[in-house]
Amino acid sequence: MRSLYLVRHGKPQYPDEHSYCVGQTDFSLSMLGHLQAVLLNEELSDKISRIYCSPLLRAVETAGHMAPELPHIIVSDLSERNLGEWDGLSFDKIRQRWPDIYKARENNPDHPIPGAETPAASGFRFSQAVHKILCASEGDIAVVAHTDVISSYIYALHSGMYSRQRFRLPCGSYYHLEVNERNNISFSDPSYILPHPELNDGLCFRLRNAVSLPRHVQAHSDAVTELACCLCNMLESNGYIFDQKLVRSGALLHDIARLQRHHTKTGGELFLQLGYPEISQIISQHHGLLETKLDEAAIVFLADKLIQETQRVTIEKRFADSMSKCKSPEARKAHEQQLEQARKLQDMIQSLCHITL
Repeated sequence: MRSLYLVRHGKPQYPDEHSYCVGQTDFSLSMLGHLQAVLLNEELSDKISRIYCSPLLRAVETAGHMAPELPHIIVSDLSERNLGEWDGLSFDKIRQRWPDIYKARENNPDHPIPGAETPAASGFRFSQAVHKILCASEGDIAVVAHTDVISSYIYALHSGMYSRQRFRLPCGSYYHLEVNERNNISFSDPSYILPHPELNDGLCFRLRNAVSLPRHVQAHSDAVTELACCLCNMLESNGYIFDQKLVRSGALLHDIARLQRHHTKTGGELFLQLGYPEISQIISQHHGLLETKLDEAAIVFLADKLIQETQRVTIEKRFADSMSKCKSPEARKAHEQQLEQARKLQDMIQSLCHITL
């Protein structure tokens, strides 16, 4: 038996905050999409010997993260379904221009779209491409493609036991199928798999590199990590135990969205969507804690406030140097609250560990 992994690409980058109808419109990956592709790499890279992908950029970029060392073969018929006049438009515009068809599709998702390829036609095209790939390859392989064509293909394998919509899969997930010596497909589990590997240093480094996090930001994160783990060790030697793996991963990733606006909120939301709520909490609170209590998020918060670039500094110096960035009364008030939180946490740890930080 061989394994066939049918992978949906990571989330695309849309032009704005609206939801889009995307078939063959060629969007690249979003920040979340790049991170999803790295998680796919962690889960699948050592299981496959070759990777095939759609020619659309979001699939090509996903394949690049997934298995950079393996041959990547682009197959045009793995492309997403052509969605005709709706392809590349926001659903708000579609609702305004085709209200009757839009409403009809609420009850019947396969109601025809003007000028679009039918699900049956795109599914057959995709099926033929997969069959040719299996005949021309050996070993376990991955196919990186799109939800519409994959769902049509899986639906055909299940002979109508479920609706086609049942097999749509989210960005960054995959189906695992088995292939016998005659290239017949067996598919026992109708559930997709969403990667959720355990975070370790190597994976954290790859996640940071995938979003092109600048080297100086990564160096700062590494310095914060070293101090945060040191604080954990001091607390542990005095009988106070914290999850050091969580602290370490959270510190390595705390500035993952540093290049984005509202980077603490953005970074927290990214890791919530990736399925790491505890990491999300650390990232989203590293500029300001929800409450001043000693936990993993607080340890990373304090370590960040004791490191300026890569150098250990006092809390007073760190906050004095950052005060100039506060241009509004609200920003200055938040700055004062963060300073007070940092001082309280420092006093707390000094008292518990009988040291001076």
